[in-house]
Amino acid sequence: MRIETPRDLENVASLDESLWVATSAPAGAFRCDPKFTSLLDTDGSGRICSDEVKRAILWTLGMLTDRTRLGEEIDSLPLTVINSALPEGDALVKSARYVLRVRGKRDAESIALADVRAFLEKLLQQPLNGDGVIVPEAANDPATADFIRDVQACTGGSPDRSGRQGVAMTDLDRFRDAVVDYLEWRERGRIREDAESNDVMPLGRETPVLYELYRQHADIADHFFLLCRAIGFEPRTAALAGCSEEDLRNLDLTRSDGLAACLGAAPIARPNAAGKLPLDGQGVNPVYRDWLRNLRERVLVPVLDDVPDVLAEEDWLRVKDRFQPYADYLGTRKGACVERLEPAKLERYRLGREDEAARAIVEADKKVARVLEGIVEVERLLLYHRYLMPFVNNFVSFSSLYSVRERAMFETGSAVIDGRWFELALKVDDVAAHQAAAKAGNIFSLYLEVTSEKNGNKFNVVVPATSGSRGNLCVGKRGVFFDIEGREYDARVTHIVENPISLREALVAPFVRLWNSIIGKIEALSESAEKDLRKSTDAVMQQPAQASPAGAAPGGLPGGPAALLVGLSVSAAAIGSAGAFITKTMSDMSRMQAFMGLAGAALVVGIPVTLVAVIKLRSQDLSSLLEGCGWAVNARMRFNRAQRRQFTRRSPYPANATGTPARRRRRILLTVLIIEVVMIALYLALV
Repeated sequence: MRIETPRDLENVASLDESLWVATSAPAGAFRCDPKFTSLLDTDGSGRICSDEVKRAILWTLGMLTDRTRLGEEIDSLPLTVINSALPEGDALVKSARYVLRVRGKRDAESIALADVRAFLEKLLQQPLNGDGVIVPEAANDPATADFIRDVQACTGGSPDRSGRQGVAMTDLDRFRDAVVDYLEWRERGRIREDAESNDVMPLGRETPVLYELYRQHADIADHFFLLCRAIGFEPRTAALAGCSEEDLRNLDLTRSDGLAACLGAAPIARPNAAGKLPLDGQGVNPVYRDWLRNLRERVLVPVLDDVPDVLAEEDWLRVKDRFQPYADYLGTRKGACVERLEPAKLERYRLGREDEAARAIVEADKKVARVLEGIVEVERLLLYHRYLMPFVNNFVSFSSLYSVRERAMFETGSAVIDGRWFELALKVDDVAAHQAAAKAGNIFSLYLEVTSEKNGNKFNVVVPATSGSRGNLCVGKRGVFFDIEGREYDARVTHIVENPISLREALVAPFVRLWNSIIGKIEALSESAEKDLRKSTDAVMQQPAQASPAGAAPGGLPGGPAALLVGLSVSAAAIGSAGAFITKTMSDMSRMQAFMGLAGAALVVGIPVTLVAVIKLRSQDLSSLLEGCGWAVNARMRFNRAQRRQFTRRSPYPANATGTPARRRRRILLTVLIIEVVMIALYLALV
């Protein structure tokens, strides 16, 4: 599919999606300006779909009156080619002229992507940058700046586009409500000048301090009276209160930490059936003695009319009831986030002057946002004008992938391993998942771990082997990787999906396996014979020389060295007999029978192997590698001979080079021919 002109691009928008090569792809798979793919990904899903591509095409063509330069991949655009007859196009022209005016290029008639990027970068560093978040530096007076800082400190604020922390309109709303709620709550607890207490401050202005003293160990006192009630019901409970007998036996009195832990686990005083808590210090746990003394002097005296030396449970409940209104009051506290600020400052903030000033700054920032939106649209048009045509050729059509002169936008680079160039490399995020998809493509695939020693960057790529043979490719094999920009990385093979690489390798594979099997059998027989020979030799050499009985060899072994030589002779004779049998069998056959027998054996082996190899090679599908990377591919991406040699190739050797593989192959072929001629001559001589 050729997409070379604006007319072709327009036709893509009406072309049925089933005819597209791809209908969906990860946004990060393309080698281009990342802002371009983020603009294409309108729903923020991280994927680019066919509908998003169509909308981008129609929008770009609608914004241009002159489309002839769409395929030139330039970063600038004349203002006269923007369709100002449309309201959106007119807004684009105005935004572009605003950028040029700020950049000091008032008379310029074209705008470049660099101008827009420089403007945006400078804008992001300004206090008002159009993100709806204001920082203290945006205020015109110190009071408003302090107010913004206080709002940020109390609410946590919101991140500004520049990276600093500021406040948004929602933070101002939260702060204003918190100030009102907190001051109203605080007013409920305020005691009038002519009064000593109120409903929520039963002990006067010292109620908060005394309540904190009471709460310090109130739960310990509650537990004491509960233990007393338990002892009144079951006296044996007293033996279980506090430290156990085992704890006391194991207590190391020379260590203060263990002693303190034991006292901390004990009740405030020894529980008794009468339910009395001593206040004079006698029988009181030393840990709580000071607290009880302060409680008696500062709380019990004001609350109880008469304070005895022991505190009964009903008196303790009177103390709890006295503090309950204040406890309920604390439970209704609102706006706690502004409690850190002084009440006088909160009263000033409640008047709203600083709040109004901050909100006015937010509104001014929104006006900048409207300007920014127009400039972002200018950036969109420039990026679409620059990248849309090549992107469509790498999405709707894969013309760049199969071009010798171009590299596809989704290619990562090239690898050199085992003396070969692997020109197609795709970045892989999940190797295990990709392997499962790649197996369906019947392609011999290498997974490389690519690392950079300079910056420690590490990623994985998959490269298909499409021509030649496996050679020395194996897991752990090292090589070098070059990205599209030519940067060099270290590469190591981590996984391999094995499949036939070429027809030649597939045809030779059965004979290679047969040869390896024969070699293995020969090695096994050789090892067995060598082992037996070594055992016999060692036995002969280790026996002392002595007179042997008649018929026995020296050394006491039947036959001795003579038997060993006889055995070797018998083995040689067996091999000779086998050769003679083969020769006799061949001699009993006519030449035509021998030829037909060899040809038949070759056909029996070769035809199925060739058929399977052709089927597998013809079913190889490059789309499986892309689908493993997250693509949705419609087409079956097959290889032809030229493409196989394009994706996996060997560089030619210099002229007049010696010892090259081609010369070695010629020598091997000549040697094989000589051997065949000699064998044919011997056969004819025997016949």
